[in-house]
Amino acid sequence: MGVLTAVPNSEGVELLKKELFEKITKFALADENGEIYFTDTVHSIYFDSDGVLTVSALIPKEEHFTVWNKWVKLLSDEDKVIADIETPAIQFVKGVGGEQTVKLTVGGKAGEVVFKKDEYITLGEMNGLYISAIEALTTKVFQLENKLIKKGILDV
Repeated sequence: MGVLTAVPNSEGVELLKKELFEKITKFALADENGEIYFTDTVHSIYFDSDGVLTVSALIPKEEHFTVWNKWVKLLSDEDKVIADIETPAIQFVKGVGGEQTVKLTVGGKAGEVVFKKDEYITLGEMNGLYISAIEALTTKVFQLENKLIKKGILDV
């Protein structure tokens, strides 16, 4: 699935202003009627390279859900809904799922990790936190190498 952009509801905005991003701990999947059929802990919460609050939720591939999903809900540790994110209708049957990345329109310090459930990083986290830094460093190395070649310090 692609990246979803979330617009917090009014209660969510007020809570986010009080740094609730540190309390977002769960996500839920809901059907077209808004009824929750699956809840789990989010994998991680971090500010990506652009300073956008990013939530990574892992939808289990081994589960076979029989309802059509229409919403991803971000929940506080007290089960309050922070944001309702509408998705295309999809049925998460066995083999369908994986990392769902949600971007919340709340600013912060780029690269700051707020919450991490597991020690490993996901592809979404790698792209959001590390790839831009690696690309910038690689560009600088190539520029330096080219200057050293032009000055005759390095041979090609």
